[in-house]
Amino acid sequence: MRIFDNHAHANEFTGIGAEEVVKRFKRAGGTGIIFVSLLTWSIGGSPGDKDWVVRIYEHTVRNAQIARSQGLISGAIVGIHPAECASLVEHGWSEEDVEEFMRWTIDLAARYVSEGKAVGFGEYGRPHWDATTGIVSLCNRVLEYALERAKDVDAAVHLHLERRGEQTVMSVAEIARRAGSRAHSVVMHHIEPGVAKLAWEKGLMPSIPIGRRGELESALRMEPIYVVESDYIDDNKRPGAVIPPWSLANKLRNAVYRGIVTETYIDTLFDNAIKIYRLLQ
Repeated sequence: MRIFDNHAHANEFTGIGAEEVVKRFKRAGGTGIIFVSLLTWSIGGSPGDKDWVVRIYEHTVRNAQIARSQGLISGAIVGIHPAECASLVEHGWSEEDVEEFMRWTIDLAARYVSEGKAVGFGEYGRPHWDATTGIVSLCNRVLEYALERAKDVDAAVHLHLERRGEQTVMSVAEIARRAGSRAHSVVMHHIEPGVAKLAWEKGLMPSIPIGRRGELESALRMEPIYVVESDYIDDNKRPGAVIPPWSLANKLRNAVYRGIVTETYIDTLFDNAIKIYRLLQ
């Protein structure tokens, strides 16, 4: 059985680190994992510092390298989270300066993809918390630029978004249409199962977190038109905030053993992930 975790973090500064995450995931039957950049301050940095952006990108790249060294299919998604964008505004940066900085982080991510160090950008997107209209508009401009640059280098993009059902899907679909995004290369991270089919039909890739109560069960009743994620944060101070990758693997294997889905169904979820990043081409 081939099992892919489409969105996870690893951080030896706050948790067990990539080597242990990979070891536990592989032991549970995991065969593929995408590591995504954390916030710069999660490794001791501060928002707005370009040197720390480079460090968080390199940290993410190393995590994926560790996974591959242990025989897993893996890739790095590098970028700067909308929380950092909002933080800069809240600390007195002008929106123009923040946008210029965020565009720089995207251009750097594009270089990482062009050099073969990463497979995509992320997390970019919008706040899922209450934010001012100005910050949301700023994040939308950054999001659209990320999709435009992703097209230039044929990269996937992981989007951090609010959960507002069809409204969110349609908003992102329109931005992706304007940017000319490759079909199913724009990943709606942490999407609700109820709008996954709409996202797929609009050319987006739904990525469902299976740790939320009832969401795995809802997903497994659908066609296998999505990917699954743990969104593991690897932070010892927040145990249980999300499930770890090895629990994701166990849940999927148990679903097969209990006859809820077939092994072919789980293989299709794996193949969906491979197609997003073209990892085996």
